Amino acid sequence: MSDNKRYLKSTLIISLCSFLSQILGLLRTTLLSSFYGATESEGLADCYSAAFKLPDIIFTLVASGMVSIVLIPYFLTKMKDGKIDAINKICSGFINIFFLILSFFIIIGIVFAPYIVKNLLLSGWTDDVKIAITVKMTRILFLQVLFMSLSSIFGSYLNALEKFLAYSLALLSYNIGIIMGILFLAPFIGIEGVVWGVVAGSFMHLAIQLAGSIKNGFRYSLVLPKIDKELIFLTLNGIPRVITLASSQIVRFFYVTIGSFIFTGAIFIFDNAENIAMVPYGLVAISFSTTAFPIFIKYFNESDYSSLYDSLFEKLRMLFYFILPVTVVLIVLRREIVDILIGYNKYLPKDVEITKNALFYLALSIPFFSASLLIVKFYYALRFSLIPMFIALFSSVLSIAVSYFLVNKLEVASLAIGRSTGYLTQFVLLIIFLIPVFRNKIELNKNKTKPVFEILALIIISSIILIFGLFLQRSINISNVGKIDSILKILLIGFIISVIYFISTYLTNSAESKMVLNYITAKFKK
Repeated sequence: MSDNKRYLKSTLIISLCSFLSQILGLLRTTLLSSFYGATESEGLADCYSAAFKLPDIIFTLVASGMVSIVLIPYFLTKMKDGKIDAINKICSGFINIFFLILSFFIIIGIVFAPYIVKNLLLSGWTDDVKIAITVKMTRILFLQVLFMSLSSIFGSYLNALEKFLAYSLALLSYNIGIIMGILFLAPFIGIEGVVWGVVAGSFMHLAIQLAGSIKNGFRYSLVLPKIDKELIFLTLNGIPRVITLASSQIVRFFYVTIGSFIFTGAIFIFDNAENIAMVPYGLVAISFSTTAFPIFIKYFNESDYSSLYDSLFEKLRMLFYFILPVTVVLIVLRREIVDILIGYNKYLPKDVEITKNALFYLALSIPFFSASLLIVKFYYALRFSLIPMFIALFSSVLSIAVSYFLVNKLEVASLAIGRSTGYLTQFVLLIIFLIPVFRNKIELNKNKTKPVFEILALIIISSIILIFGLFLQRSINISNVGKIDSILKILLIGFIISVIYFISTYLTNSAESKMVLNYITAKFKK
């Protein structure tokens, strides 16, 4: 099987499970919003959202960035001789050392959680009861850090083997656990039941990837990792990656701090807007970047810079092709989508309106943030980790500064504007710094620049369709019944936008449009 076919097949598997995971994630958001509300509530949903921030920072600093960016290339370099036993010992060694390191940081986090939550994270709150609830849930969520960290090691093992099924299925388990917590635990033990559902979901995530690894030959050994030059180099190269990821979590930390000075429900509303805005990202960007990373590493190891360049921009073009129409539909129909997803029970019409406004600003930057993920993976494949680190730090500081200066006037929307400003800045700077990477490696002729102009064409087409879609949304009223009208408008306007987008891109000779048409035609012939 060719690289492109294998890439497409793997991407489809991950995309399908990502799609199902996104559906489950939206159901989770619906249930939380309906049960706990936002502006006219006790603020328990704010407690739940805030409780994740400290554990997420520790997870990112200790495991997430280092595991994904160090282990996959390290496994790949050790797999050249095809000896699975050697890989198993390496994987076992990392499991053991990360377990010890994580245990230390989790204990530190549990001890200092009360001080950090009260004085830093939620410094705008004066309700000691809500602060105590947040502290308790923060401590429970440290179990999630342990399970997800170990699971990410097995995920790297499977990715190195190019076995994506268990990795993809694990994506579903996390939200299933949270939904179970909302439905079956929260009625008896309150909001704490939801975080115990999170812990259950993370444990299932670990169990699935462990089972997949065992099926593909993994056997555990009680060993510590052997330190060699390659591991030292990759680790040093991975430190900037950790800082890059941590910068995003620190932005979220400060956004909770800023949100704690706004009004009850502000933290939860922004989380809801961000969760909905990230649906296109989850559907497209994660799967594309996950399957592209080993391919980038392969071309780099072979010093095939021409194929490396082609692969990057072909995948960027493909990413933009699929994510842009989804984003256009999300922006045009944001009110209807928010109304259908979370406008129930305790989540009031004014909560829907605030969420809709924040979603508009967030969604504008999601295609570029998604492309940034793919480009960052490209930088890491080339072992250029300092560039994305400094760009991420600058973008994060800019995000916080913009939100801070706008919060008094725009409240929740200021957080969305700050976030989008950071995302767009990050994308532009990542593209600019690509130029010297290839300047002396390949000749930028007409064939090499063609994908860039094709991407620009997709953005222009999508912008025109966005303006037309906004006009349609204001002009069409189908039913006087709120939810029915929202559903019908989503179906009708979403269909019109999709058809116009496909025809427009096909007429401009989009390779992806032709691929989609050929696929549909082949299915009908069968």
